[in-house]
Amino acid sequence: MQSAIRTVVCVIILAFLLTAQADAGWVIEQVTRSGGTAPPGNVGPDRQVVIMSANRMKTTSLDPSGKPTAAWIMDLEAQSLSRIDYQRQTVATGKVQDYADSMQAARTQMTAAMKQMQQVLKDMPPEQRQKMEQMMRQHLPSATPAGGTAEPCPEPKLEVRPTGQTAEIAGYPAARYDVLEDGKLRTELWLSKAITAWKEIDSEKLERFSQEITKASQRLPGCRFDWGKWAGLAPNDPVWKLANEGYPVRTVSHGPGEGSIHEVVTAESRTVPLTEFQAPPGFKQQSLKDVLRRGGS
Repeated sequence: MQSAIRTVVCVIILAFLLTAQADAGWVIEQVTRSGGTAPPGNVGPDRQVVIMSANRMKTTSLDPSGKPTAAWIMDLEAQSLSRIDYQRQTVATGKVQDYADSMQAARTQMTAAMKQMQQVLKDMPPEQRQKMEQMMRQHLPSATPAGGTAEPCPEPKLEVRPTGQTAEIAGYPAARYDVLEDGKLRTELWLSKAITAWKEIDSEKLERFSQEITKASQRLPGCRFDWGKWAGLAPNDPVWKLANEGYPVRTVSHGPGEGSIHEVVTAESRTVPLTEFQAPPGFKQQSLKDVLRRGGS
């Protein structure tokens, strides 16, 4: 009898421990299609699975067969980033400051390359040099002509407008918002209040995460801007404030070229174990700073 009681107690304790190591969260599969006219069924090879739970967010890229190729994990509790490479079976982990330092190192390298290019431009005929400088400004906004000085990056005026349009996307009701830059339509955001994934993320901790990157960017040479806003991690940004209206189940870009459509295929609220935000057993541990400096981002 005592043996049976001990067994029941052990089962209860085990169940409690398993529950304590898991949190309710969201698992969302998304696809990205190039070209605004691509049909919904043409999902293409660009597929991701986003998992959000307890101030952690994991974004996994899948190949056409559905196997994971790479993943980024943002842990707001530890204020850390991890990159998993499933093909090389490696995981690189570091604090957000490591990521910011890597950006600074990359920018320093780019600045050195630009100085070499400027020396080459000096020896070109004026007409050819002008064409090269124009091309550099188009592809590298921070690039400056030989002997010039870097100017601050212009920030467009953002405006968000509700349209009143509604639709059902991935089985969830959604409402359309238009994001305008300097008065021009740049993005359609279809948001669903039924998907409450963003409630898994503490906005204050996310803001602190963003500020660490922004502080590092302010030390970068040349063109300066808010890296947190650029990465979509600025809670004061008008687009970020839309998170209170729901999760983006469809994002239509109206930028240069054909644009793109980013759309949710499935979304499910379910228990997410903490092991989901850890590297698979046996993967080689690396420093995120070293990996990014080698160009492994």
